Amino acid sequence: MRRNVDPDYEFDKDRFAEVLKAAIGDRSYSAFGKEADISFGYISKYINKKCDVSPTVQTLKKMAKVAKVTYAELLEAAGYDSNKYEEDDISATMVNSDWSPMNTLLPTLCRTSFKWQFVSDGTAGAPLCAKVEGAPFESWYFIPVTKDSVTKEDILGILGSKEAEVISPESKVTFLTANEGVYSQMKDIELNLISLRISVALVNKNDGLIKDERYLKTAVEINENDLLFVLTEETTNNISILKL
Repeated sequence: MRRNVDPDYEFDKDRFAEVLKAAIGDRSYSAFGKEADISFGYISKYINKKCDVSPTVQTLKKMAKVAKVTYAELLEAAGYDSNKYEEDDISATMVNSDWSPMNTLLPTLCRTSFKWQFVSDGTAGAPLCAKVEGAPFESWYFIPVTKDSVTKEDILGILGSKEAEVISPESKVTFLTANEGVYSQMKDIELNLISLRISVALVNKNDGLIKDERYLKTAVEINENDLLFVLTEETTNNISILKL
């Protein structure tokens, strides 16, 4: 098959094999291939360093949607200049195509006492966004997280991405995760120089509803009014965090 875009650098099959292994993580090659819609033989060929030609950008996009590394890391390892593809609809927050944050947010928001409406459905790479009547923030953005580990640098990278340029300082950003380990990691992260309201919400795997939500420490002082606009009625824990 003729490729639409040629690599920018010489392909290093050793480096790509290493990054691809990290992208697969603890999954089997066949399981990863099924999630990415790529054949086991194709993946095995790169893992075993038996291919001297880099994957196409389109193939890397498919990998990135389910990978445990970023799209940029896959691009660079395959010999592409990742800066050329910064507008692509791929990021650390991309989720498996059979799941949508709307599945969690619609039933969750319907249980709240405040009035809200969606103004962006999260297509074309932009975060899902809602407007809330009487809220102390202008817009509320929701970003799903599917990685098994999240650091402060990951969050800063997401907030600094092109997709996040629509988020104004007067907004609130909530990261959604069903991984309790990731939730535990994220709720203790401090972003003292970020002028945004940022929270992390834990999705209950049994019913898909929000189990808990915590505000992260940022440059914005969270007050009691902010605690009226959360995805769960359990605000006691949030208040205790603010008093630390």
